[in-house]
Amino acid sequence: MLDLPAIVCATDLSEASNKAIPLAAFIAKSFQTRLIVAHVIDLPAVTPYGETMVDPQELRARVEEATRVQLSDILAPKELVDWELRISLGYPAKEIQQIVSETNAGLLVAATHSRSGLERFLLGSVSRKLMFTLNVPFLIIPGSLPLERTSMNRVDSIMIACDFSEDSDLALNMGFEMARRLESKLTLATVIDQGQLNQILTTDPQREHAVADRLLNELNSKLGAFTPDDLKDRTSLAVLAGHPHEELNKYAILNHVDLIVMGVHGRGFIENLVVGSTTDRLVRLGQFPVLAVRKPH
Repeated sequence: MLDLPAIVCATDLSEASNKAIPLAAFIAKSFQTRLIVAHVIDLPAVTPYGETMVDPQELRARVEEATRVQLSDILAPKELVDWELRISLGYPAKEIQQIVSETNAGLLVAATHSRSGLERFLLGSVSRKLMFTLNVPFLIIPGSLPLERTSMNRVDSIMIACDFSEDSDLALNMGFEMARRLESKLTLATVIDQGQLNQILTTDPQREHAVADRLLNELNSKLGAFTPDDLKDRTSLAVLAGHPHEELNKYAILNHVDLIVMGVHGRGFIENLVVGSTTDRLVRLGQFPVLAVRKPH
């Protein structure tokens, strides 16, 4: 049983960032846990305007008053959601991590802002930094998604991406519990990447169909073995082939998936900044909320 003593939803109060709040509230209600909405007053952002000369308590109080009004309007339709506001002053990624730790939260939810080109490579984003440093699952919502996609009162379909690693074991457990609590249909998907596919097709052209069929059966069998008995009647299996982020995205579009769950592999932040990951690439496509589950330090 997944324990979520609290869920933290981080927002910078922009229209894109606030899209994360309704979905976070829905999950909190489904898990019968409290929702903590966190807003960080970004030090680099306020410095050019001289705000750092203002008394920190005065600045915090002024922001908190305006923020409560805004959040009350957003959360008003989400009945019976126990929520509180946390205002912090500092560097967003560091402060959000601190709030997650202090509240013993089991999940972070946030919308990501899209950057491109050199700006993304040099600066990264708060969401990207958190993806590779957090010790709790991180539900990342593309800020480009339409509001109706994040304001839903149900999650009909969840897809868990599985590569049979330790990281995917953690993602499977999180995805299974999400499917139970949200009463969702479930798909377990794995992808034969392009390198494996090329090797299969060139090993023995005369027997490539037999080899491919055997691999397909083996992977379906492995996926089926992971499925808990109580979810078998609403779980389907999918074995895909190609570039993982592209194939998962295409499958999710064609099958009307609402949420994708996947493990984040344990590379260091600098390596992921240069190399990227399937999770990161999938988030950048901006089509679906992605729940990134990373092995704790």
